Amino acid sequence: MTTVANSELVISRISSIISSELDRVKKENNFFQNFPSEKKAESFEWCSNLYHLSKHFGELLKLRWERFPDVEHEVFSTHYDEEKDHAEMLRKWMIGIGLDDPELHKANYETEHFISLQYRAVAAMDENLSLLIINSTSEGFAHAVYLHAYKILQEIGFSNLEYWAIHCEADEEHSDVYHLIKDMSVQQLEEAEHLVKYTCNTLDVMLDSWLK
Repeated sequence: MTTVANSELVISRISSIISSELDRVKKENNFFQNFPSEKKAESFEWCSNLYHLSKHFGELLKLRWERFPDVEHEVFSTHYDEEKDHAEMLRKWMIGIGLDDPELHKANYETEHFISLQYRAVAAMDENLSLLIINSTSEGFAHAVYLHAYKILQEIGFSNLEYWAIHCEADEEHSDVYHLIKDMSVQQLEEAEHLVKYTCNTLDVMLDSWLK
């Protein structure tokens, strides 16, 4: 007989991992500790990595929606609808501050690794794991990233920050999916804990690489 871990236990265990890992990353990671503090375009060349991540993120969300067309909620469809134009918003912002078109540059390997993990979450993981990896973990981290960036970008005098402002609100909403998690077996919960920790590690490495 399969032992079931109810949704309350899943939420408690997974949210604890994400919270503790995010707290550690905010204290130790280059992105949070060494974020550019001068209004110079060249200080934001790392945004090319974010652009390529954003471009793929819209595509993979579309694939998830197509893979799970009959879910009982609208998160998969609305998440794609809200994200699909964001890469182009970032591209225009980058060009507007004097950076190269990010299409002329490649993402670094650390960013490519994270992108690949997100595609795996869409193509090979079940509905619960997809929600926990893409929404709870990745969007939870993204919310912290955008809050941090937006605050400093305002302080150093950048204008036209719509792209950054939108994500401060949207990513908090996108990460709030625990109420959609269904009961899992104990074995599934153990797998989820492992993959959430792996996702946190991959995010940590990627963010750190952006500002080295």
